[in-house]
Amino acid sequence: MLNVIKPGVFSMIQDLGRTGYQAHGIIKSGAMDTVAYRLGNALLHQTNKPALEMTLIGGEFLFTKPTTIALTGGKMHAAVNGNVLKMNQAIALKANDRLTCGPITSGTRSYLCIAGGFSIEPILNSTSTYLKAGFGGFHGRALQTRDEIPYEPTMRRFKTTQIYTENFYEPRPIRILKGTEWHHFTALAQQYFLHQPYTISLEADRMGYRLDGEVPLETTDSVQLLSEAVTFGTIQVPSTGQPILLMADHQTTGGYKKIAQVIAADLPRLAQLGPKHTITFELVTLPQAEQAFIKLEQQVRLLETLLKH
Repeated sequence: MLNVIKPGVFSMIQDLGRTGYQAHGIIKSGAMDTVAYRLGNALLHQTNKPALEMTLIGGEFLFTKPTTIALTGGKMHAAVNGNVLKMNQAIALKANDRLTCGPITSGTRSYLCIAGGFSIEPILNSTSTYLKAGFGGFHGRALQTRDEIPYEPTMRRFKTTQIYTENFYEPRPIRILKGTEWHHFTALAQQYFLHQPYTISLEADRMGYRLDGEVPLETTDSVQLLSEAVTFGTIQVPSTGQPILLMADHQTTGGYKKIAQVIAADLPRLAQLGPKHTITFELVTLPQAEQAFIKLEQQVRLLETLLKH
């Protein structure tokens, strides 16, 4: 068992999400930063195993059986029995080892992957926590003190190579495509959206980030839209003129005008931003977005392949 001594602020079990059910109103959910999640599992020679996503502050955990773990994503001070450990590499643990994960000092989310994954029963082909519906993950909720999460012990040895991940998180504008209602916004609003910095408000969670800009965005009409499908990275603008950026636990449909869509390659970087971070956008073309996604996938898959052999 993994005994939870301190759960952190918002620690939940996630995998790559629950695909194929949005037509039934069930969100995909899944790890916010899929790059960190995938590399954490790759360090342990596995794919899409249930892992613990920690937000802002890690937590304190006791391992009752021997295993190997990997910590990836946002940088944090982590220690085992008081001894500092490195992130982004496999770490062997003995029974009764105590892992302490401090505040995340660079980024917003860290991942605790464990050899074999946590022993969580999938629901609709996924172990991801669907918080609003209260199912999936560990009892459909964030971890609490005294939780006991099962896992299978292993004495298997893994390579202890530390990987370099900074290139996945270079500080630069978040790239976007024009949204389906881009042309409903005034020319001035389009320019403000592309050139003014936004601050992620305190209303930021796995469902979405509310953005605060100096100048609200205005539309050319007052047309009311029917609700239609939205996805991770869709940027909607309600009547306040301040954008809302949908994240992994977004609702399946939305009725606000969609000014833009974050490209898939930049979603992991976006996931590592949080309240009070400043964000700017860069408009790109569809071929540029496709090329960026191909490049990211090639980099991640190369690392996955190298780590698993």
